[in-house]
Amino acid sequence: MFTGLLRLLSGLLVALCCSVAFAQDQGAYLGVSVGQSKVKDPGSCSDLAGLFSPGYSCSLNDTDVGWKIFGGYQVNRYVGAEVSYVDLGTFKLSASGLVTGVPVSASEKIHGYGFGADLVLSAPISDTFSLSARGGVLSWTLKDTLSASSSAASLSQEESATGTSFTFGVGARYDFAQNLGFRVEFQRFKDVGDENKTGKSDVDLISASLIYRFR
Repeated sequence: MFTGLLRLLSGLLVALCCSVAFAQDQGAYLGVSVGQSKVKDPGSCSDLAGLFSPGYSCSLNDTDVGWKIFGGYQVNRYVGAEVSYVDLGTFKLSASGLVTGVPVSASEKIHGYGFGADLVLSAPISDTFSLSARGGVLSWTLKDTLSASSSAASLSQEESATGTSFTFGVGARYDFAQNLGFRVEFQRFKDVGDENKTGKSDVDLISASLIYRFR
């Protein structure tokens, strides 16, 4: 009987819902990410061939658990800014064999971490799902711990390097509740390290994040 009014009110309700969904894409958020980090160019065990006699053993671990804690502000549906603390993990190389006829064991561990700042661009597919791309910088620190031991002597040394590198990434986010979202992402940190101290390489981080939005 009152179908005209019903259609009008239904249209108004849809408009209000869309307006609310848009407004909820604005505001601050916090999150935590966990995933796998990988050094893109770690070197190889063959680099030690000039130090050890033939037949030495060597293992290289160029992946580890990486994680980050981050906070940001969503300006609108399409643009946000984010700051983070990033732990890239620890990468290890160990070797043992003969050096001038003496059994020697040696290892190197490189731990990377730093603070990042990124611009995050979003492409909404629906009210709850969006794709994203990011670009920014990471102010990193690398701790390089080396040790070598034999029956006659042992040596240990720690070096550190700091710097700033460009970072970029792509991802996707799904908001499964009003204040909670889930994000998967690939991020690359370019040219991390010092060529003369720790060596230099890109580091990739593939991660999953839980996000809490203040609404």
